[in-house]
Amino acid sequence: MSPTGISKRMAWGLDIGTEMVRLCRARMRRGQLQLQQRAELEVPRGLIRPSLKDTNVVDPPTLFGVLRALCGSGGYRGWVRLALPDAVFMLRTLSTHELPAKPSESRQFLRWQARDLLPFPAEEARIDFLPPISGSDGRLRVICLIARDRILAEYEQLLADAGVRPAVLDARSVTLAQAASSVLGDRTSGLLAVGETQTTLLVVEAGRPRFSRILPAGKYAWASRERSRLFREVGDSITFCYETEGIGAVDGLTVSGLGAFADGVVSALGEWLELPVRSLDLRTALGIDGQPEDLDPWGPAIGAAIRPC
Repeated sequence: MSPTGISKRMAWGLDIGTEMVRLCRARMRRGQLQLQQRAELEVPRGLIRPSLKDTNVVDPPTLFGVLRALCGSGGYRGWVRLALPDAVFMLRTLSTHELPAKPSESRQFLRWQARDLLPFPAEEARIDFLPPISGSDGRLRVICLIARDRILAEYEQLLADAGVRPAVLDARSVTLAQAASSVLGDRTSGLLAVGETQTTLLVVEAGRPRFSRILPAGKYAWASRERSRLFREVGDSITFCYETEGIGAVDGLTVSGLGAFADGVVSALGEWLELPVRSLDLRTALGIDGQPEDLDPWGPAIGAAIRPC
């Protein structure tokens, strides 16, 4: 995890989702995306069941075959920056008076700090964190992305077997925020990443992920009678974030993944929240004119590729 920003080096990004796996090689140059290679393959239904604490991959040999075929068709070589389902991770801001100087000692200390939040033993936690910032009470705020080590090891072993070397691992909504960083800007903004079966609300402040909540409802629920409940849950989550995280009020919401439902949902959600709400257009955000027209589903993979390390 890193603050949203851009790497100028050409790199590989791999997005492992529950419906598709996508691989691309990309970089930003002079404010425009350079996308050299990309490949995608379908994931068999039910093969990946994202969870913070339980086994994710139902049939490892099948996923291994998908990953090996993907890398072969995409011309992959070298290291890859990886985006995994949001449900694999927990995003939390921890407060402390001080933080050890050595990263290894900091991680051990933060595991202890987070022990009551975790649904598994603290010693099994793998923690990535951003440099601390000072809060109004004088305490340090440390933004942490937490996962269970053995869950990440599942994916890492399959990738290694397929000849893939992961350099960094991130949540899909976080890498999508990387791709959309020019839209989200330096203010406090919300990103609503809608998938087939679930939706993630990610709040970003000055390029830093600060809060996330997963709603167990996907794209089609937003076009049904259920959407009023979802509007309320988004509004309540934004209010909760403001009251508990000590950050500024969210001044707008960007929505991704709604497809043909986008216009109606965006308009109604904006009226409900009384906030500016807009659809994410990655071609505009990444400075691309014309082709490829189907860029939006590639947001997490592109964001992984262009993220600063």
